[in-house]
Amino acid sequence: MSNDTNHAFGVSFYTGSKAALLASVREGVKQPYSFVVTPNVDHLAQLQHNAALRAAYSKARLRLCDSRVLMPLLQRLGVAVEEVIPGSDLTIDLLRWADSERLRIVLVGASNEECTKLRNLYPGITVYHHNPPMGFIDRPDEVRRCLEFIRQHPSELVFYAVGAPRQEILASSIESHERTGMGFCIGASISFATGSIKRAPRWMQNCKLEWLHRMLSEPRRLVRRYVHDALFIVPAYRREKSNRTQRAAPINQDL
Repeated sequence: MSNDTNHAFGVSFYTGSKAALLASVREGVKQPYSFVVTPNVDHLAQLQHNAALRAAYSKARLRLCDSRVLMPLLQRLGVAVEEVIPGSDLTIDLLRWADSERLRIVLVGASNEECTKLRNLYPGITVYHHNPPMGFIDRPDEVRRCLEFIRQHPSELVFYAVGAPRQEILASSIESHERTGMGFCIGASISFATGSIKRAPRWMQNCKLEWLHRMLSEPRRLVRRYVHDALFIVPAYRREKSNRTQRAAPINQDL
């Protein structure tokens, strides 16, 4: 839900704890389909010019703060986010729960090798895997193939692992009456969960430096993105702060 206490940068953020979120997921997977997105600075920048991503965000059941860089900015703006919920951590929690409960997962994206590792690590889950080709989002036949795969394989969870904005657009294209379960837009989380990509050491995560570890690990892909994000977020924060100050200022009335 949107209100002044959780809305910033055009996004209504979930402000509860991860424990409360996981408890709600246990019930949510039994209900008509809904999906969850995980906004970070890159997503906020994309939302400024991508109408399809904005439409997908507006349909999401929840929007979780995924970024330790973004969280302090939200708090300074008065958005009382209780804790950061990184998509990579949430994915592990969901996989462990699914493994213990012997749940079904539709996985869109990730390689066949990663999917095999996933089944070995979590033998209690049933995985239905579809990995669309590069550039699929611009090919209606491939998008249709993805959506039909999701509709035709009932599951408690749907993991969209094809990167933003593709995964959010795909997740929002399934209607609530077409199936049950909950979808999660998880980016590279399967690569982290299977060890294909190494996460930053815990101390770097705690110091809000996971972005630096990722950038050094994949410089050709991420340096330009992170520079773009930095150039976006500083003026965006200043504008957001100024707008809130103006709204809070008393209106002078001539007597």
